[in-house]
Amino acid sequence: MGNIVKVLDIKIDTESARPVYEQIKQGIQVAILSGYLKKEDKLLPIRTLAKNLKVNPNTIVKVYYQLDVEGFIYSKAGLGYFVKSEQQDKKSTSFEIFKKHTEEYISLSSKLGFSVDDMVKEIDAFKNKLTSKIIQGVQK
Repeated sequence: MGNIVKVLDIKIDTESARPVYEQIKQGIQVAILSGYLKKEDKLLPIRTLAKNLKVNPNTIVKVYYQLDVEGFIYSKAGLGYFVKSEQQDKKSTSFEIFKKHTEEYISLSSKLGFSVDDMVKEIDAFKNKLTSKIIQGVQK
């Protein structure tokens, strides 16, 4: 069983139309799906995570409950919350998160007056930046 509680880098966008609890839930899902959090890793206690993220503890209760129902985590009475075994449908869940962010990106870009060509140019520029970082990392 994982004794070390890993720190999660969850950013909350107060300007987003997405509720805070969904942003936190997704942050934990991504940590699990990416392998940062592994089977049996212990999650932060509800009050501690709420304090760290500056949200009401009831928000974290809701997040943990939903993650439990969806099979990402489980609770042990008196011990806290832990990551469940590897996700059975990891690729499908990851794709749903990817799709949601893509739709948000396209929607926001369109509202700001950018064309699909503008979006593709920006994605290409980002891809080139990532590629050069990877190449630099290999050369070190």
